[in-house]
Amino acid sequence: MNQYEFDRLRYFIPTTNDEQNEIMNLGNKVKSCWGYTTTKEGGPMPTGQTSKAPIEYEGCLLKSLGEKAYKDIYYGVRQPTYEEHLLYEGCYGERKITSLTYYTNDAEFPKETDTCLRQTLKSYYTRIKSGQTDVPYEAREEVNRCFGINPQAFEEGRVYKIPDEVKTCLTQNIGESRFNEINSGKGNPSDDEKAKGESCFAKLNSDQLKFLPHPPEEVPFLEEDPNTINLSEVKEEAKEIKGKDVGGKLTFSGIGPANSVVYIYIYSEPIVVTTKTDENGDWVYELDQPLEGDKHIAYATVKTSSGKSVRSSVFDFTVVAAEESKQVFLEQEDVSQGVRGKFIRLGVLTVGFAFIIVIVIQVVNFLKMVVKNKKGDNLRRTTDGKGDDDAGSGSIN
Repeated sequence: MNQYEFDRLRYFIPTTNDEQNEIMNLGNKVKSCWGYTTTKEGGPMPTGQTSKAPIEYEGCLLKSLGEKAYKDIYYGVRQPTYEEHLLYEGCYGERKITSLTYYTNDAEFPKETDTCLRQTLKSYYTRIKSGQTDVPYEAREEVNRCFGINPQAFEEGRVYKIPDEVKTCLTQNIGESRFNEINSGKGNPSDDEKAKGESCFAKLNSDQLKFLPHPPEEVPFLEEDPNTINLSEVKEEAKEIKGKDVGGKLTFSGIGPANSVVYIYIYSEPIVVTTKTDENGDWVYELDQPLEGDKHIAYATVKTSSGKSVRSSVFDFTVVAAEESKQVFLEQEDVSQGVRGKFIRLGVLTVGFAFIIVIVIQVVNFLKMVVKNKKGDNLRRTTDGKGDDDAGSGSIN
């Protein structure tokens, strides 16, 4: 089952007979998964080892987040916080990020993709394909879907990959060690290396590149123009648990042309996020997705009015390692769950004792009332008896 089918089975609500049959067929497809377990290579699972069913992972996340937060995130009401990202990784063990591999220039542009782009972009389609403008910020995710990227909850950045043919060209023409140095931000390419890089990137499908960001490997080879696009600051939210800094969301900020789409490339494994400048040219992006490792680099890119893409200077920054943050945060969650459990149990006991006391008081008051009524009845009977005797005596006399 591919990711689309899995999401369809989980979230789609059928309203017609055809849709109902589609879901039933997907359900039948899933049944084969429960008869046995397999390793990643497809062989039988070693004795004594089992893999969790998807519902077990989901149950863990539902319990960790709470039902309301879980539904809000998965139905797109809001984005997950940094802490919720850590809980997700604690349940699933790893983060699955949708990736896209670019076409080469000898690949046929799929008709379905072209139709999707026309329907999504409407009047923008022709202008974008001719290189006059960039994809509007609001349409970025829909355009990604046209190319097969189906973003899910807890996926913030996108991964764009160059085909092996282009990567081989780069390492052969520039040299593997030099290419890795340039790609890690430790050095800028020379004019000769830029020319060699351009010859390799020319192998990519030019039509596709009109609708997608530049590949992360190409960004260091773009013209550096800090006066046009600038990444000036990266801040990490400070949070401590048990005296340890567990990090938090990252805020990237800078300047660029007013009302323009800005792409932020965050390395080691490059992820690409998108934001937009305001009328003054200022832009801000808050990344809640935790990053692995300590040291990172980032670039910002923008397309100028002439249709040329330029980049900022490389920005080096350091973050608290996500793995350490996850462990400390989950330990805190376990403690807080225990504390909440104790408070809940204490609350239940308190309410229970209060309820018992109320019942006892009610019973005592009821018994007092019964005794009081009984004494009243006895007193009335005694008084009534005396009255009858006096009346009888008077008549005899």
